[in-house]
Amino acid sequence: MDYKKHIASERVFGASCSKEMTTFRVFSPTRTDIRLRIYEDHSSLRKTEYAMNRDHDGSFSITMEEDLKGKFYTYIVDGRLEVTDPYSVALSCNSKRSAIIDLSDTDPEGWKEHRLPAPIEPVDSVLYEVHVKDFTAHESFGSKHPGTFRAFAERGRTLNGRSLGIDHLVDLGVTHVHLMPVNDFLTVREEPQLRLRDDNYNWGYDPEHYNAVEGSYSTDPYDPRVRIRELKALIMALHKAGLRVVIDVVYNHTYRAKDSNFHILAPGHWHRMRQDGTFSDGAGCGNELATEKPLVREFIVESLEYWVNEFKIDGFRFDLMALIDIDTMELAVDRLRRIRPDILIYGEPWTGGITTLPSNKTTSRGTQSRKGFAIFNDSFRNAIKGDNDGRHNGFAQGNLDERRGVETGIAGSIFYDEGRIGFASSARETINYANSHDNLILQDKLLKTLPGKTRDEYIKYNKLIHGILFLSQGIPFIHAGNEFLRTKGGHHNTYNAPLSINAIDWTLKEKNLDFYSYLKDLIAFRKLRPEFRIDDGDEIRDRLHFLENTGNCHMLSYTIKSNGGCILVIHNANQNECLLPHAVMRRHIEAKRKRNIEEIKIRCLFDENGIVRENGEFNHPHGISVPGITTYVYELKIE
Repeated sequence: MDYKKHIASERVFGASCSKEMTTFRVFSPTRTDIRLRIYEDHSSLRKTEYAMNRDHDGSFSITMEEDLKGKFYTYIVDGRLEVTDPYSVALSCNSKRSAIIDLSDTDPEGWKEHRLPAPIEPVDSVLYEVHVKDFTAHESFGSKHPGTFRAFAERGRTLNGRSLGIDHLVDLGVTHVHLMPVNDFLTVREEPQLRLRDDNYNWGYDPEHYNAVEGSYSTDPYDPRVRIRELKALIMALHKAGLRVVIDVVYNHTYRAKDSNFHILAPGHWHRMRQDGTFSDGAGCGNELATEKPLVREFIVESLEYWVNEFKIDGFRFDLMALIDIDTMELAVDRLRRIRPDILIYGEPWTGGITTLPSNKTTSRGTQSRKGFAIFNDSFRNAIKGDNDGRHNGFAQGNLDERRGVETGIAGSIFYDEGRIGFASSARETINYANSHDNLILQDKLLKTLPGKTRDEYIKYNKLIHGILFLSQGIPFIHAGNEFLRTKGGHHNTYNAPLSINAIDWTLKEKNLDFYSYLKDLIAFRKLRPEFRIDDGDEIRDRLHFLENTGNCHMLSYTIKSNGGCILVIHNANQNECLLPHAVMRRHIEAKRKRNIEEIKIRCLFDENGIVRENGEFNHPHGISVPGITTYVYELKIE
């Protein structure tokens, strides 16, 4: 059977209903008998079965001359296996049955009319990754509906006068809220009374249905419309606050393999299989989707379009994006940009295991070049802080061997020169980060690699690391809680750890307000200065230049040409104060401008406390002196 013929037929899978009829269609080319089972409600054992008609294109279908809205259904395969519909857009509690709904019933008041935030350039973005339950489950948040979409959408919540939730994000200055998976996943029970149980937690990278909303974040998982309405209400609240919404998508594997609804309905059509008949496992989760097949490719692209059209999503983050073949990624980018030219797309350019997808088809580092999407920059991450979970130090902890790697990242990971070879053609193709939800959160990494430091010393290292990230070319990304030194007790993989480890403790904001204020200033400073948001690779090479000889301290310093002079950035990862001599700075500027200069006027713009709001004029007889473990930024006026 040629699935392309099916695509050309424009038949719709799933359940579609009107006041006159309800039609069901499911893809199952190798099965001989598919029956439709209709349930009156989400829990009733009473059901009615109907034989479905086998069509020439490998699908089974049936049309009922009645409006079945509000009822639930499953498919019975070969008389013995009961499965939900892979194309479901709504589900019963715990994903047991597919639901028949009218999506217009899920729109909160004002949904159709609410305005999207104004488009911005990718390099103007500041990304904030967060898990829905983590954000509001801690008692310090104070919601009556902790761990839900509804709690996340609440405005005006404070703790000791400090903003929480969405207001906190607005105050911090981020532009995009990256929600970890909000589509249906299988390992969390959805009953409200179980929501906060310590043994009922997961990040959500165990997908069951790709087009249905996860019910454990809903205040009423028994009504399939409520979870959709509450997610839309959250998205609308974020949009009204000027924030854009990115969702995490997991099209690389299904949680179940042999027992998944995909495989039971169409064995061998959805997953990559080895020659011996076993599942390829490039995801490290037991299977991987065969994205290169027309059937799967169209499913993924249509799913992405559905989330944009129905939920007004502003961007996507692809989990294990290397397992999505490059042709599918290119098609997805093209189709999504036709809907939203400003949509932001990025993902992980690696796999979780060995895949049968040919290496020249994986969406790995370098394949994103000029393709309209970005990748996580793990090389820059490791150069800054060291390995993810071990005791290896990065540049920020004093390992100067990592200096070249940090410089490459600072330049947007473009091909800069022979010593700094990147993977990107423009800065919009790199996501710069120190940690994400995976592995040790940054504060725990510092506690492990630099044990026994004082609180003030840990804050200095956090400031230096974030200073490097936000003063680099590319798209900065932080994980929720990094802004106030969140810790997970040293646990490096908390995907199913209890809320006592994962929930965000909002009292940390007040306890570490000095660092929060610094990061807030850092984000504001980046937005204020276009020198840190250059996109074009040639322009970066022309304007950004590293000082190769900064004296005995080996500080990492660079200049960026600006009107009437340049910006000078100094990252001092040494323990001690270091001096950048005037002579070294003068020689650097004269060499890059190819002319002698009479005078350099120096003004400090940003220091270890944040934005310098007073005059900032600087005058030192020998040069610029920078304290240890700090980032400083100067404006140099050249005459």
